[in-house]
Amino acid sequence: MFIAILKKDYDSYGCIYNSYEQFAKDTFSPDIDILSIIPLKVSGKTYQERKEDLRNKAVEWSNVGGLYCDCSWNEAAIISNFFETSGRRYGLLKEFQENGIC
Repeated sequence: MFIAILKKDYDSYGCIYNSYEQFAKDTFSPDIDILSIIPLKVSGKTYQERKEDLRNKAVEWSNVGGLYCDCSWNEAAIISNFFETSGRRYGLLKEFQENGIC
């Protein structure tokens, strides 16, 4: 599962995708620019690498997603839940709440 922030003409929007097939169908047109792709999965070998990966995703979401994403309430809940759950797991929940990530 990942978030894609897309731009077509002057409209920007974000979507949550469960598969790359649907993403490929939605972005096939040359009129669509991909502003950002944020996987909703924490990656890294060590705890510190995973924590830094999560922090980087949160920064990217606040820089791009928060400004350009016009997502549904359900998608907003999924994104917020991801950052809240993962933030709690990696000790970043307070930081995320202070910065309006979740």
